[in-house]
This record gives sequence, structure tokens and C-alpha cells, in this order.
Amino acid sequence: MAVWPEDSVVRARWSARLAWGKETWMVVSGGVLGAMFASMGLAVLFGPANGFGGDSLAYMGIISILGLMPCGAGFVWALIHPRAGLPSVALGGLLGLAVFVGFAGDGLNDSWKAAPDRPSTIRAVGSWTSGDLVVRVRPDLVVAYRGSTGAVLWRWTPPGEDSVCAMSRGTGPGGPARGGVVGLIGHSPHDKPCAAVTALDLADGTEGWTATVDAPARDGDDATPDVVAVAGQQALLQERTGWHAVRLADGRDAWRSTADPGCAPLQVAGGPGDAVTVAQCGDAAPVLRSLAPSDGRELRRIDLPAGGLRNLAVVSVDPLAVWVDAQAERGTHAVLSYDRGGRQRAAIPVAGDEYDLDVMLGGLHAFDEFNARPLFGGVVVGDLFIVPGEKPGDVGISGGKHPSRTATGRLLAYSLADGGKRWTAGLDDQVTGLAVDGGSVWAMTRDRVTKVEAATGRQSAVLDVNDTASLYPVDLSVSGSERFTVVAEDGTRDEPPVRVMS
Repeated sequence: MAVWPEDSVVRARWSARLAWGKETWMVVSGGVLGAMFASMGLAVLFGPANGFGGDSLAYMGIISILGLMPCGAGFVWALIHPRAGLPSVALGGLLGLAVFVGFAGDGLNDSWKAAPDRPSTIRAVGSWTSGDLVVRVRPDLVVAYRGSTGAVLWRWTPPGEDSVCAMSRGTGPGGPARGGVVGLIGHSPHDKPCAAVTALDLADGTEGWTATVDAPARDGDDATPDVVAVAGQQALLQERTGWHAVRLADGRDAWRSTADPGCAPLQVAGGPGDAVTVAQCGDAAPVLRSLAPSDGRELRRIDLPAGGLRNLAVVSVDPLAVWVDAQAERGTHAVLSYDRGGRQRAAIPVAGDEYDLDVMLGGLHAFDEFNARPLFGGVVVGDLFIVPGEKPGDVGISGGKHPSRTATGRLLAYSLADGGKRWTAGLDDQVTGLAVDGGSVWAMTRDRVTKVEAATGRQSAVLDVNDTASLYPVDLSVSGSERFTVVAEDGTRDEPPVRVMS
């Protein structure tokens, strides 16, 4: 069959078009796919430093590596054919960034970390936060850091060979003469009663006044929680036979209150308008009294429903909520709430068929951690008691040469009016820190910080921790726009003594 010249020209044109189309398709597809996987990988690499985090980053990193393996040659081919390649690369880069932003979570990075504690045996006994100030208290040293920068503002050392044996749970106003905020520190020599309480000005670490306390005997250097407190304008000091109130501004005597005959002072707690004392009365019911901070007048008196006590803590003074943990197996083991007339409103069992409640972070032995100012796992927001709950099987460890850990956690909310459970919020792990933020709470787990709305239990924010994981209970506080201060008891190993995440 004869081939006309015109047919040869047509065939050549079609072959050229097909070759150009195939080559262009390789350039465009290689540029789009290669740039998409490359930009996703770079975003995974640099994303944590710019506020991104979460488990999805690891998956996107693996996908980007696997995707670049077959698309790498096409990506290079696109770069050496800029006419069609550069627009394709730009489109692929935008697609990769869109995928990253769409699936990556929000993350937190350590803004600063305090230097590790030394000696290696030292542990913190408590901490305070006040504005842009975080104060960490050790038995031998009190250190104040600026929250925004980590700069050490001041240090205070107990006099002589004294060690810190007590500290107030809260802080209070220093009075018009000094201004600022003060915290109470109890200190004494080894094996001696905790007989001196000093008011520290948190602005600069200077001593305001020191009061002498008729304190009971002390064994070793251990600290005791809730034997000093701030209530309104007064400092409340617990003694062997009762409680002594002095003016927070200058340490002058305000009033005294004596425990009932046959009773020994056990704890003291305070708030802006409340002073609460608890006395142990042998096998009889412990006595809780609410006093007026200004003059010590008794406002209400409550016989707690327990004989011998194993643990007790005033969870909140307003509304009044008390954790009672009796020695008897069938005694009271609950958080009890009371109204202003002293009538019991609710009883929330801390061990039930479904959950055990961590009223103290770390469980029943939490008084061994931060032992001058222990960490409360149960907090009060409005008329709700919000607390971590655990049940068997929450944490699992698989065996073998490379054991792995799986865990789950949750927060529970109970009404202080009737004791009923209001909601359950699931978390990714056990709670290591809890902070109240207005009408919400922030719950910290090993690798995540979650914001839970107190009224509903809805999770309104989940932030992944990109740097240091919290392995043990920590003192957590929040300020500003999601800036978190984390204070560790043991700052010698896995965690720094203080760090700020943002």
C-alpha cells in the first residue's frame, strides 16, 4: 500500500504530540506528588517548633518518606523542566501543607527549663505561682523564677541549719506597708518542732516577720501539710493545743482558738472569708469548725462521721468540702460537702464499683509527694467536684524484650449539692497535673494537656506536649494565652525542676 507524504506528516505530528503529552504528564505528576510529599515531610520536621504536635505527625512523616521513594525521580524531572514543572511543584507544595495543617494537632514546646536540681537526693516540698512568678520550695532552699523568661529572681535559705517543715497552701496580701504577696514558710532544725514561721515577700524574697509557734515534736526533717494557712488578712498557725492567728501584714497577734478537751489540732485551712480548723478527738468524731478570720468567732461546728482517721484534707473552704478517709474498713471514705449552716449536703465515695477517685494526685500515698503542700487531684469549680477516676486495667504493660505501655484516663464531675455524677471525660492517659482556669480545668497527662469545660465535660482544646513528658505528678498552673508552668518534685532526673510550656 502506498504511503502518501501527507500521511507521514500527520503521523509524525501525532507521535510528537503523544511524546510531548507523556513527557508533560510525567513532569506534572512528578512535580505535584513529589512536592506534596516533600513539603509534608518538611512540615513534620519543623512543625513542632511552630506549635504543631500529635500522633498524626509520625504517620505523616512515614507517609512522606514512603511517598517520596517512588516519586523522587519524577520530582527531580519536574525541577529540570521548569516550564511545566515549577507550577506543578508549587501546586504540590500547597497540597502537602494543606494536608499537614488539616491533620496535625496543636502542640506545646518548652519555652524554658530550669537547671537540674543538685544534690541528686533533693526533692521539692511544694510550690506557689503568683502572676509572672513561680516559687519552688525545697527543704533547704526557696527559688523564685520569672515565668516569662526563666530568670532566677531571688533565693531564700532557712536560717542556720533549719529546713522547711511547713508552707501555706495559698498566699495573701502583704499589707499596705509592704504591698505585694506573701507566703508562709515554717522551718526548724533537724528533729526539732516546727517552731518558726516566716512570711516571705514573693516579690523579692525578703523576710517580713517571723512568729514563734508552740509546735508538737517533729521526727527528722519531714514536712507536715496544712499546719499554716492564709485566711483573709490573717496567718493561721497551728500549735499543740489550738490555733494562733496573727496579722499577715506585720505578724501581730490577732486571736487564739483552743481545741476541745480531749482533742488535738490536726489541720488548718483558709480562704478569703473563711478559717477552717480540724481537731482529732481520739475515738470520737473529729471536729471541724469554721471561724471568722477577723476575730476567730465560731461560725459553724461539724462533727465529721469518722472515728480514727487515716487521711483527711479540706478540699475547699467555700463551698466547704472535706475528704475523710477513716482507718476502719467500713468507715467513711468519701468527700463530704456542707452548707453554710453546717448541714451535710452530699457524700461522694472515693472507691466504688466503677471508679476509684484520686482526691490527691498519685492516690492514697500522695502525701509523700510535695509533702508540705500536696497536690490535689480533686478540685472544686462552682458547685462541682472534678477529679481523676481510675479503674482496673487502665494501664497495661506488654511483655517481651521490648515492653510497651498502653493507658487510658478520665475526669469525673460530681455535684456537691447531691453527690450525683454529672459527666465523664475520657483522656489519653492517667492525669499527672490538674489546674482550674475559670470555668474550665486543664488536665495534664504524660504527653498531652486537655481543656475540659466544667459545666459539660466537653473537651474544648487538646494540646500535645512535644518536649518533656510528665511521668509523675506535677504542680500545674496556667496563665495568659495557654502558657503552662510545670513544677516537678524530683528535678534531678527525667524532668527539670521547673519548666514553662507554650
